[in-house]
Amino acid sequence: MWKERAMEEMKKAGLRLTPQRLKLIEVIEKIGGRHPTLKEVYEEVVKEFPTMSFSTLYSNLLIFRGLGLLDFFTLEGETRVEVNCEPHFNVIEREEIRDFVDEELIGEIERRLGRNVKVVNVFMEDRD
Repeated sequence: MWKERAMEEMKKAGLRLTPQRLKLIEVIEKIGGRHPTLKEVYEEVVKEFPTMSFSTLYSNLLIFRGLGLLDFFTLEGETRVEVNCEPHFNVIEREEIRDFVDEELIGEIERRLGRNVKVVNVFMEDRD
């Protein structure tokens, strides 16, 4: 689903769907839901396109962000890809990051802070 949307947005914007961009779209479709680091995305893409530079990858990710297809967030010094662009929580526990949607709670946070909220990162720890 994300892949089709990405290809449609690229075409609407008049951007070429080069083989490298198509591979990047496929990689994000495959691993984007687990909030991969930029390095993880790069490592997947260069398996098929070993001459692609990190700079080219990042430039294309910025294009995708400009089209509203993804965003970035930083966790423990690493930039991660966020494909869920709707307001939500990233629940972070050990090595796993899961999306959690609660529109009512997001609304309450927005009311209390007096601003719009895009993403809230919640770090989970056991009580024991």
